[in-house]
Amino acid sequence: MARLDFDFHARPARPGKLGIVLVLAGVAALGWSMSNLLAARATEAGLALQIAALEQSRPRAAVKSASATDQVAKTTQTRIAAQLAYSWQPAFGALAAARSSEVALVSLDAVQAKSQIKLVAEARQLADAVAFIEVLQQQPGIRRAALTQHEEQADDEQKPVRFNILVELEP
Repeated sequence: MARLDFDFHARPARPGKLGIVLVLAGVAALGWSMSNLLAARATEAGLALQIAALEQSRPRAAVKSASATDQVAKTTQTRIAAQLAYSWQPAFGALAAARSSEVALVSLDAVQAKSQIKLVAEARQLADAVAFIEVLQQQPGIRRAALTQHEEQADDEQKPVRFNILVELEP
């Protein structure tokens, strides 16, 4: 009987000249990169020492900036305290006194910096809106009330008049 020789695992081929050249080039590039990295770290350490020496020899200016920061913080705190202490009660009292069954307030936007209130309201007729503004104008704490815009709501079957009022408050 003849012997059969099956080779399921072939011997690995030896690397060629090109493979050896590529491996040597990779090792050389790795060595060059490592030397550049070490040189950069040494430069960084030297610069860090120079910065530390300059910071120690320079007089401290941080104390002056801290006082400026404290001044800004105090100014901000004073401004915020004034905003929180502002009383809207006279304005709300005037709106309550001028309340009418003919006018519905839709929105109120208060601007404390200008002592103003912007109102959006609706009435069945423009005459009702004008009467509301006149009553509002006569309330204590109101410097001026002015109609800034009005329009008829055509998409609603009752066709109400939507109007904007700018109310200036007395300081």
